[in-house]
Amino acid sequence: MTIVVIGAGVIGLACAYELSDLGLEVTVLDAGAVGAGASAGNAGWITPFLSVPRAAPGAVRDAVRSLFSSAAPARLRPHLEWDFASWVMRFLRACSKRRSSRATAALQALARHAHEHVDSLLERGVTFEHHTEGLAVVFKRAANLQQFRRLTDRMRSLGYVGEIEVHRGQDIVAFDPALRPDLAGVVHLVSERHVRPETLTAGLAKALAANGGAVIEHDAAVRLQSRPGGKWTVDTSEGRQLEADQVVVAAGYASRALLKPLGVPVPLEAAKGTSMTAYGRGTAPSHPLKLYESMVACSPFGGAVRLSGTFDIGRRDFELDRKRLDTVVREGLSYLKTWRPTEIDVEWVGHRPTTADDLPVIGPVPTHEGLYLATGHGTLGVTLGPVTGALAAREIAQRTEHALLTPFRLDRFGVRIRTPELV
Repeated sequence: MTIVVIGAGVIGLACAYELSDLGLEVTVLDAGAVGAGASAGNAGWITPFLSVPRAAPGAVRDAVRSLFSSAAPARLRPHLEWDFASWVMRFLRACSKRRSSRATAALQALARHAHEHVDSLLERGVTFEHHTEGLAVVFKRAANLQQFRRLTDRMRSLGYVGEIEVHRGQDIVAFDPALRPDLAGVVHLVSERHVRPETLTAGLAKALAANGGAVIEHDAAVRLQSRPGGKWTVDTSEGRQLEADQVVVAAGYASRALLKPLGVPVPLEAAKGTSMTAYGRGTAPSHPLKLYESMVACSPFGGAVRLSGTFDIGRRDFELDRKRLDTVVREGLSYLKTWRPTEIDVEWVGHRPTTADDLPVIGPVPTHEGLYLATGHGTLGVTLGPVTGALAAREIAQRTEHALLTPFRLDRFGVRIRTPELV
């Protein structure tokens, strides 16, 4: 079986590597460089605990507030178009207590296997920067700490088994000397991990090549054509025409435009994020930190520190918004005692591909034999990438269905999918 995977981010490369490890012939195609999209500048967390959808009770209130605050961590930029209006309407429905609870349970069931699939990659020789110090959620306000502790009970009820510790007062500085001593507290999710995402995508690409697979960079897929017998051709911006028995679309937000001419509507929107990776002076964090009130992620990578944030839905451009990045950095540093950036390594902006219910779309496309989707992972691409790749590869290679992926099928949206015209 010959397979073309469109998208060289963590999702596409995880799918491609797992398919190649099953003995299939795989080519990955990307408009840019390996791992240069949404995978490049994120915090790199592998966090089953925090695998919950943004579409939840209270999200609508926060979205309305964001329209009037330039400093809000998440913002909504409306567009006067039907696709965007449809996305918003679906999001509103997904925020109901019943739908949100069901979505949370589905994400937790899938994310529960995240660590074992990361370990599987390491055991098979995929190399990347990998840390196991856990993840700390840091609070300025005691009320927020108490509310979050109630969330731990809910996650336990959904099967989360990781160790959790709480630190207050002087214990905060003993836990991580980089933190200010006047913070309200820290919830340490001991079992969580983080990676430097650029090294994960590079490691997957290298392992794919070792299995005989290929990666074509800087050549965008511009058209998919269905052929008789479930075959496909992929036309590229550089004039290539790739033939395949199976196409896996894992192109993030760009998946929407690529699939639309096929009559496959995916309720997907761009959520623009930004980050700064820098070397600095002072005491750097020894743990990855979720800085709760500011919704900033802080991850230490070797001698560098990355501060990432913003979730600007509907911001589809790739221009660096200096004010938004400055807000991320300023808010992030307000939790740290002495560390300050002195040498900027990377400033990044990218799109988190986000569905209307904030769950990924994983699975075959009904009526389109040989077409498989793996996109829309939002901020959970690194957490869910390895497990998505492993389970999707088994579904494709073995022509079976995996129960863990059932809640993530495209048909949950009730969209009308047009039967393809064969060429």
